[in-house]
Amino acid sequence: MLRSTSDPVIASASPPDRAGRKALALTDLCMLRPLPEPVLEEIDRHLTGFLQAAEARVRAQAALKLSQCDWAPLETIRVLAFDAYAVSAPVLLHSECLKEQDLLALAALGAEQRSALAKRRLISDKLAERISQYRERGCLALLFANLGAQLTATCAEKTADIIKSDAMLQSALSRRGSLELEFAQALYEAAGEAVSGLLKEVCPEALDHLSEYGASDDEDKLEELGASLTDELHKIDALNAEDVLRATQNGRADISDHAVARLTGLEPADWRQALRRSPVRVSILAARAMAMNIDHAHLFFEALCEQGRAHPLPLDAAKKAVGELYQQYSRDAARQALHRMSADGSIH
Repeated sequence: MLRSTSDPVIASASPPDRAGRKALALTDLCMLRPLPEPVLEEIDRHLTGFLQAAEARVRAQAALKLSQCDWAPLETIRVLAFDAYAVSAPVLLHSECLKEQDLLALAALGAEQRSALAKRRLISDKLAERISQYRERGCLALLFANLGAQLTATCAEKTADIIKSDAMLQSALSRRGSLELEFAQALYEAAGEAVSGLLKEVCPEALDHLSEYGASDDEDKLEELGASLTDELHKIDALNAEDVLRATQNGRADISDHAVARLTGLEPADWRQALRRSPVRVSILAARAMAMNIDHAHLFFEALCEQGRAHPLPLDAAKKAVGELYQQYSRDAARQALHRMSADGSIH
């Protein structure tokens, strides 16, 4: 809140001293209208000196006036901003003349300064992060409720453990109406279900995005594990068609696809693409190339059908297809057919 002339710091029965009178006169001159740059620089040089020699009440009066002046002399504004909080408050709250590096430095002065900065009309991402790093509940509530504050993922990471158990801070975020996506995502990653209700209200897309991202991330990790496991088994000559069947029946495509690739000499991506093109023929040829017995080949095909990776066939038709292809292709011929398909997209 701006201090008024009724504030004890500003109001006084005695008139200002000589330096104070000169400081207030130059302040009033600045307030009239924008001045030419050389004139403003000259005023700035004298005004900073007079203010440093003046009483606190004079400095507070100057700060109150110049905080609303968009063309106020820069060094004067800086002198007032770094003064005691009783003097600097209106400048911290309102002055548009302060540069970002000034604001970041001012945030390090104390909680009072940070509270004032958290109420500014616009708060950059860097200033929001600086205020957040102090993790002060009152300052955070002001910051989060300020629609002009740019909240970042870093802000969330620094404060998530406080937010997840603090109704006041969650309420402040709720009052924003909507949240920056990167802040919301980082908050959910750090605080989880404790903030899911809040995010459903003010940033539901963050939950949707994270759900997709998390699923993709999990799939990538499973893929890596599947590749690693099958590589290790293959190195010690312990990987066989039985492993493929068990992994497929258990829904572990991350393992079975890499195992099929290892045992047939295909790349996992080529095996998957071939299976999509001709699921019945390719699955049976793969079983034959891996030396899977005919009964297990049928079970392998059934498991792929259950997972939606092959088109189901009536039992008799499935058994007939397995039998015919096993009779038509030797193990080596089946392997060669799979590799031709990988090269030119056809099975012969």
